Amino acid sequence: MNQPANTPAARRVLAINQYAFPREYGGITRTFDMLSRLRGYDFRIISSSRHHTTGELMSSVDPRFNLVPVPAYAGNGAKRILGWGVFAVEAFATGLGKRCDLIFASSPQLLAPVAGAALAAVRKKPFVMEVRDLWPESLVSGGSLKEGSLVHKILVALERTLYQRAEQIIVVTDGWEDHFRGLGIDPAKLTVVGNGADLDEFDVPETKEQVRERLGLTRFTAVFSGNHSNYVGLDLILDAAEQLPDVDFLLIGSGSRKQWAVDEVAARKLTNVRFHGQVPKNELVALLKAGDVGLHTVSPQSVFNKGMSPNKLYDYMASGLAVVSNAKQPLRKVIIDDEVGAVVEPHDLVEGIRCVRDADQSTLDRWHARARELMTTRFSLQASADALEAAFDRAVAQYAARTGAN
Repeated sequence: MNQPANTPAARRVLAINQYAFPREYGGITRTFDMLSRLRGYDFRIISSSRHHTTGELMSSVDPRFNLVPVPAYAGNGAKRILGWGVFAVEAFATGLGKRCDLIFASSPQLLAPVAGAALAAVRKKPFVMEVRDLWPESLVSGGSLKEGSLVHKILVALERTLYQRAEQIIVVTDGWEDHFRGLGIDPAKLTVVGNGADLDEFDVPETKEQVRERLGLTRFTAVFSGNHSNYVGLDLILDAAEQLPDVDFLLIGSGSRKQWAVDEVAARKLTNVRFHGQVPKNELVALLKAGDVGLHTVSPQSVFNKGMSPNKLYDYMASGLAVVSNAKQPLRKVIIDDEVGAVVEPHDLVEGIRCVRDADQSTLDRWHARARELMTTRFSLQASADALEAAFDRAVAQYAARTGAN
């Protein structure tokens, strides 16, 4: 579309995120969702052609995506780490040929922002870093890395350097300020850009009853949607299914722990758990609509207590589902218990599901009304995109003031 007369051309953002999936695929679409809603910026995304959770090779008809190849891998071994390095090198090389006014790179993993910072230095452009997970602290908290080890010290030094190089740092939640202070980074450099959802995307033609009939669901149904990985508490969900035989559980997605969960359901002879593969967002919307409650679960880890902003939570609320989460402390600045459902302690998932299952209609109506209010104000994707754009503007201005660049 041509620019109107006397209207300055949009600035160009080059985004580097190994796990930014095109909209044709189910999974991590935050980068596209945010950048596509910017009003004063055009964008290009450099991402991996390999789907993070399924391992399949992806392609996209969207010319704004540059998908670069990385080696196939399974689990968290050496091939995955090799893939991080390969992606960083390829992203840097690809970015050298792209016109841009700002480099925006997202973690995890940390080598993608390394490529972004290096590219920004070579291209003499402002660098903005997004932190969606506190690496390496998350690795320590999850037991994958020993605190104080040589690798840990190297990663902390790398983390600090990246934060120092960035003009602005984007985080997904409040509560991480002390982490940055501990690294000598002024929290004034942070901008919170939480996850969210667009209510218009959740307006599907099928009714709840039609979707449930299509899926063969007849009882109270708890839905979990997301990456089936180590940290999401799949064991807690299966424990709940065992204790609540009158509740059906629908688990949507893929990931490194999915086969474990499938095998565990068979071993326990659970008849109230079914699995569904990962689907694009437009198909996920209908599946969520079939449920009665959306499950947000995490395995207890200290790093989560700093705060979190999980995508699935907003998808549930936008779908009209009540929510049950076992992340009471991590979500304290997002939602509280009895606001849109039940928010409980880590091992009280069963209690939370029972609370929603047994709620009367007036309580359900109150939760749904509050969820809709939150999704149209605090947690709308457009509001998040506006906050991101304001941070980009600050980064451009700060870089110009610091370097004298136009």
